[in-house]
Amino acid sequence: MKFSRVKGKFGNGGNREEALIVAEAVEDHMINRPNESLGVVAMNAKQSEQIERAIEARLKGNPRFQSAYEKNMETLEPLFIKNLENVQGDERDVIFISFTYGPVEVGGKVPQRFGPINRASGWRRLNVLFTRSKKRMHVFSSMGASDVLVHEGSKKSIHALRDFLAYAESGHLPHAKEATGKGPDSDFEISVINALNEYGFQCQPQLGVAGYFLDIAVRDPGKPGRYLMGIECDGATYHSAKSARDRDRLRQEVLTGLGWNIRRIWSTDWFKN
Repeated sequence: MKFSRVKGKFGNGGNREEALIVAEAVEDHMINRPNESLGVVAMNAKQSEQIERAIEARLKGNPRFQSAYEKNMETLEPLFIKNLENVQGDERDVIFISFTYGPVEVGGKVPQRFGPINRASGWRRLNVLFTRSKKRMHVFSSMGASDVLVHEGSKKSIHALRDFLAYAESGHLPHAKEATGKGPDSDFEISVINALNEYGFQCQPQLGVAGYFLDIAVRDPGKPGRYLMGIECDGATYHSAKSARDRDRLRQEVLTGLGWNIRRIWSTDWFKN
């Protein structure tokens, strides 16, 4: 995860300064890291279009970039530039995120209008976005976590936005041990929880925030509020899904970096034994 703070302004649905910096980063990536696939995601269609125009402008009279760009377009996973609402299903090694929103004037307050993120389902779109990279993400933002104002009545998506920005800025995931209120995602997870319960261990399903959820967190019986380990439950189809493995490896690295002891259980092994 890399975070670049941009001195950008949000106006007329876009952020020109961010678009220019993202376009420059795309050029650098294609020339210097041609073997890593790349995707760019903006928060709305206007910003994704502005990034496309900025890339087109950099291509003109730039034979080195033109050559790298043309080679990239011939690969199995060429560059894509999309917005938050149409990125579902797309994955790349590296994802650049243009958060788009920011102050009207540099140094000013950030209006609390975050487009599709403000909707009730906004957190789902963010969760999809945060899991599009197979290796790493680079966040370009004209605002920080402190610019996102959260209060008691704030939607789940606004909490997720603030927490993700906080993680991108600091490398630390706030509230990383919050229960989501969700139940287990599968019968497999229920089976694992029931088995652990029989041995006297209490479990919390779906613990975490902003795309970094643990399937099962095992409580430490001797220390209330602490956890012995996190368990990830993987189904049979997971073995053949390379992109899922790459994405979860990145997620596991984040959680391990936060101090979690992670164990992965395969459904085939579980039900055999």
